[in-house]
Amino acid sequence: MPTSVPETHTKESSIAPGEVMLEAAGVIAGYGGFDILHGIDLEVRRGEIVSVVGPNGSGKSTVFKAIYGLINVRQGMVVFEGENVTAMGPQELLRTGMAMVPQLSTVFPSLNVYENLELGMYLVRDKARVKTRIDDIFDLFPRLADRRAQYAGTLSGGERRALEIGRSLMLNPRMILMDEPSVGLSPILTKEMFQQLRELRDTAGITFLLIEQNARSALELADRGYVIQRGLVSHTGTGEALLGDEEVRRAFLGG
Repeated sequence: MPTSVPETHTKESSIAPGEVMLEAAGVIAGYGGFDILHGIDLEVRRGEIVSVVGPNGSGKSTVFKAIYGLINVRQGMVVFEGENVTAMGPQELLRTGMAMVPQLSTVFPSLNVYENLELGMYLVRDKARVKTRIDDIFDLFPRLADRRAQYAGTLSGGERRALEIGRSLMLNPRMILMDEPSVGLSPILTKEMFQQLRELRDTAGITFLLIEQNARSALELADRGYVIQRGLVSHTGTGEALLGDEEVRRAFLGG
């Protein structure tokens, strides 16, 4: 697994394993003049996989957008590795070491796998560095290596998701946010993808924050989880504890 310094920045984090890496404190945000989040507090520690779950319309995806600068935070703040990043947009956050994989597919169907990965480092002009990094990604995802010349539009759903994850890794981020990563995937492909995320955490030290509709699978994967209801955190704890919580089981896990 690649562990090199990110291509676009050389800042070394002083955050030790297990210390708070990302914090959202009292975040109030929404769309237009209507607030969806009413004071969200959550944290992600270095080396964790944290899942945010909840019913449709609860504000899960709004949490993602507020943290990643896709909507304005009206009150509260987002802190990444000790720096207030509340006012930063996606490009700035990417440079700090935080990447994202959105819910909707972002592959370019008329480009092949290799060309899609190249776009993950479009700001880097040194082609040799780009090629080296793509080779690293192919080591992580051998299936993509086998399809390097194949048009992305002809890939399976699982392969497209792997390509999106691979592209998000091109700048070697320390944290990746993923919005509904299991959307459109079969249960088998979802299990394979979550296993890939666990392996990336264990071997490359990448920290993950997942916003996920598939609550059971997300909590089975997570070190810790948050349940969002009506724009507020209603439950938090380890993934195992939330899976065992009777109220959470009744509301979100089918008993």
